[in-house]
Amino acid sequence: MDIVIIGAGNVAHCFGHLMKLHGHHVKQVISRNKEHARELAEQLHAEPSDDLIDIDMEADVYLLAVGDDVIVELNDQLRLGRRIVVHTAGAVPMDAISRISVNTGVMYPLQSIRKESKNYPEIPLLLEAANDEVLKRLMALSQSISASISVVNSQQRLQMHLGAVFCNNFTNHLIALAKFYCEQEGRDFSLLAPIIRETFQRLDKYPPESMQTGPAIRNDERTMALHESLLTNYPSMAQIYPLLSESIHQFHK
Repeated sequence: MDIVIIGAGNVAHCFGHLMKLHGHHVKQVISRNKEHARELAEQLHAEPSDDLIDIDMEADVYLLAVGDDVIVELNDQLRLGRRIVVHTAGAVPMDAISRISVNTGVMYPLQSIRKESKNYPEIPLLLEAANDEVLKRLMALSQSISASISVVNSQQRLQMHLGAVFCNNFTNHLIALAKFYCEQEGRDFSLLAPIIRETFQRLDKYPPESMQTGPAIRNDERTMALHESLLTNYPSMAQIYPLLSESIHQFHK
């Protein structure tokens, strides 16, 4: 298919490279940042632009790989008639682009994506479409770049986006806090690397609730009190520790 990508961030890079790799033609990259548009366009052998007025009107799919707020702006600025237009956001309903085209859809990558990655991980795609014809085209495009495709509505996609925030964003932040704490206290954070790997490798074999360990599940109040006494100078961690400990205790109770 011939693709126009609006945006030049992490998701735009990922989709652009995957589509090019699997035989699609990215005709144009449009970004408000002219340098970013040029950088991605050069990698994809596409035409760059920083102005929507230059948009190529002969593409099969227009991919809005931009921030949530920008999607709302594009709904006011862009008019593409009956051309297929899809956004890639997890928390934005499909009807947020209803004024751009009558043939709208969503192609949400349920994955943490960084444009610096050389090898992209498995990326489940959650699809939504305004009609059967759009869904058919999006399904064909998605199946060419991913082995995991699900058709969901906007509410279901939002629920999965929330799940992803807990699994990835919050988990990564907790590890970052642990690293910060170790660095501040002069401890070797690399000693935690094996337990971090083990935590996630277990998920390939066992359900997470069956693998819970630690003082909270045992309701070991003495150990938890000792931990909290170490967090006097770390107010953010001091707030999080009792909340998570109580959540673990109640969940397994």
